[in-house]
Amino acid sequence: MSLRGLLAAAFLGVAPRGASAATDVFIGVAGSHESRQMTIGLPPFLMEQGQAGRAETALRLREVVRDDLLFSRWFKAVEPPSGEAAADPKGQAAAWKAAGAAFVLTAKVSDTPPKISVSITVHDLASGQAILERYYRQDSQYVRALAHQIADDIVKQFTGKPGVAHTQIAFVNDSTGHKEIYLADYDGQSLRRLTADNSINLLPRWSPDRSTLMFTSYRRHNPDLYAFNLAKSTIRPISEKQGLNLAGGFSPDGAKLVLTLSRGKSPNVFLMDVGGGNLTQLTNHFGVDASPTFSPDGRQIAFVSDRSGNPQVHTMDLSGGKAHRLTRLNWCDSPSWSPTGEWIVFAGRANSLDRMDIFLVDVTGSHIRQLTHNEGSNEDPAWSPDGRFITFTSNRDGKRKVYIMDADGSAPRLLGNFPGHSYTPAWSP
Repeated sequence: MSLRGLLAAAFLGVAPRGASAATDVFIGVAGSHESRQMTIGLPPFLMEQGQAGRAETALRLREVVRDDLLFSRWFKAVEPPSGEAAADPKGQAAAWKAAGAAFVLTAKVSDTPPKISVSITVHDLASGQAILERYYRQDSQYVRALAHQIADDIVKQFTGKPGVAHTQIAFVNDSTGHKEIYLADYDGQSLRRLTADNSINLLPRWSPDRSTLMFTSYRRHNPDLYAFNLAKSTIRPISEKQGLNLAGGFSPDGAKLVLTLSRGKSPNVFLMDVGGGNLTQLTNHFGVDASPTFSPDGRQIAFVSDRSGNPQVHTMDLSGGKAHRLTRLNWCDSPSWSPTGEWIVFAGRANSLDRMDIFLVDVTGSHIRQLTHNEGSNEDPAWSPDGRFITFTSNRDGKRKVYIMDADGSAPRLLGNFPGHSYTPAWSP
């Protein structure tokens, strides 16, 4: 393979043909989450009369809801006052207030297979009024999904913004000896494998309606682009041109796909319909233009290009015009445009001796902020749909694993301690 081809393969993270499968954003504001947190009391979730034998269901629901609310950073959980079950927030309002709660969430659960039903109420202790009342009915096997929905509804009630507890993260993992696509809940639970190609699968990308994952596979010995229908678990080819066929991302309306194609030549950025038609070349550079990502309004793309030497992050209007360079580091890769539009997250290094870290650059290129520091090699960043969190991979523990951190770089946590090495996470809408 030529030097230029090796450069493309290295900075895209793509193995060359025939390779072995083994191979509101709070940025830089100290304490910003703490200052916005609301204190919510969490008494035990109660089972309907006569269902004490199913108390495990109520315990599990409360545990997941609590974890979701804490992860959101909007809430601080307050446990029941000492010596009091405090199931009645009105009767125990003084005790809850003394414990530090401003609100109390109560829930009554009925588990009668094959259905589970839950009624919740959130009380404002200052006014004594219920500010949220909701009833849910779900198949009993989806207890975790029900808890996630409850947490997201509470977040929406308090903030006016959708929560992320119902979201999922797709990523690549090689625990089988091959790189396959996996899916997990945002908290690392409910892991499942989507592909079984015994090959190399790369770069999953979500459609805006969460119905489809685009990904690249070597299943036919060329890096071709496929669409995985999540409802039907079916896979169909989208682009099988000679050379690289790598999805960058969907347009906000889900109608277009921006991608990298090489067609046996230098990798460049293209636009096409999600069905594979109406292909338009956006860049024409004798080098490497790759890793494109849409702006949230669908009018621009960010991508990586080596036109100025080492790969740097650039932006470009889809309506035409020249590429605008944003970064001047030693190396940049994998840009992802924030859902709120202000920032582009990417992996990079300031000089050739550094390991890869996660950075932010604003859309003017005036401000760059480093989010990870000297903790292994950190790559593959992607945003949560609310723009408040970033998922990425890191080998800080020896193996490459998927992590999540706040958008200011604080509070990193492991998605899950999965076997093998994990790569290129993508957070669902």
